[in-house]
Amino acid sequence: MTQSKPDLSRRSLLKALTVGSVASAAVAATGVSANDTKPTEENSVKASGYRETEHIRHYYNSLR
Repeated sequence: MTQSKPDLSRRSLLKALTVGSVASAAVAATGVSANDTKPTEENSVKASGYRETEHIRHYYNSLR
């Protein structure tokens, strides 16, 4: 009697569909969207051009 091997690609597809639907249901249940987030103080400050900060100076010095 010959045993057939399970089709792993089909099984993987079914697992991915199940996990994806559960994840999307969880996101929908929370009711949070990207537009609901409040801007932080850092994001609300308008940058007035290029600013050379400490980490940028460190990077420039590492190039020398």
